Amino acid sequence: MNTEEILHDLAFHEGLPRKALQAATAQRSEMVASFLKQVEEYLARDEADRMAEAIGATPLFFIFHLFGEWRETAAYRPLARLLRCPAEEVDEIFGDGLTETAHRVMAAVFDGDPQPLYDIILDPKAEEFVRARMCETVAMLVLQGRIPRPEAARFLRDGFTQILPQAECYVWEGWQSAIALLGLVELKQLVKKVFDRGFIHRQWLHFDHFEKGLARGVESPGEPRFPGDSEFTLFGEAIEEFSTWYGFSEKSRRAREQDRQRLWDELDSYDVHEEPVSNPFRHVGRNDTCPCGSGKKFKRCCLQ
Repeated sequence: MNTEEILHDLAFHEGLPRKALQAATAQRSEMVASFLKQVEEYLARDEADRMAEAIGATPLFFIFHLFGEWRETAAYRPLARLLRCPAEEVDEIFGDGLTETAHRVMAAVFDGDPQPLYDIILDPKAEEFVRARMCETVAMLVLQGRIPRPEAARFLRDGFTQILPQAECYVWEGWQSAIALLGLVELKQLVKKVFDRGFIHRQWLHFDHFEKGLARGVESPGEPRFPGDSEFTLFGEAIEEFSTWYGFSEKSRRAREQDRQRLWDELDSYDVHEEPVSNPFRHVGRNDTCPCGSGKKFKRCCLQ
């Protein structure tokens, strides 16, 4: 496959584009420049044009993860800028990757300077789940010896007053998680204040959960919470990683086809001669759970 074919397949292939991912890796030296160009050209567009591409079809999801697989440090800063795009935009591009893999990819491409990670965390306009995961990226890099522990501790301490909003927001969940992962006992009282002020919703977490995580961070820093836990490991081989995702499975593809067919059959059952045409999905928002029962957002399921 040539570069154009690879980019097309990464953007439009339904399911996991194995051949394109394999071809990109086989031609890695040429593809790095092409992929970086794709990211930079995307970022150079105005917000409306970017959003249109994100909603349509883009290879950026797989480009992001291939850079992680390749440990491509040249991609670190462009990807950090990409993650600071508006929340709806990055959600369209990355979907579940925002919470599942973004932190692992950014740790994998880290170039030695934590400032781009700090910039994401401190940007109140950035997507809150991304900000939370970048806090954990900082902790991962400390545990790998790639960011000095005192430097990270200083940033997390200062974050108590510098992170916005000073109100309920998921970024605070990532902040407390990073402190627990690093066993920063000296910051425990600051974390208690964050819980007391309601910055972390009780449905997300309780302070005693933090205390257990902190004790684990002190006693077994960097150790997985249970056998096989890869949440805080560097992103691995893309095909192997995504092969475990239900959304890329054959079962998921068949289920989507069946659900689409069922919903279209329901639409066809309306008799336009007897009653006005109505849209059965008119009350379903793009970000609502899909009425087909898949558990996915409407925009990522039957709306497609």
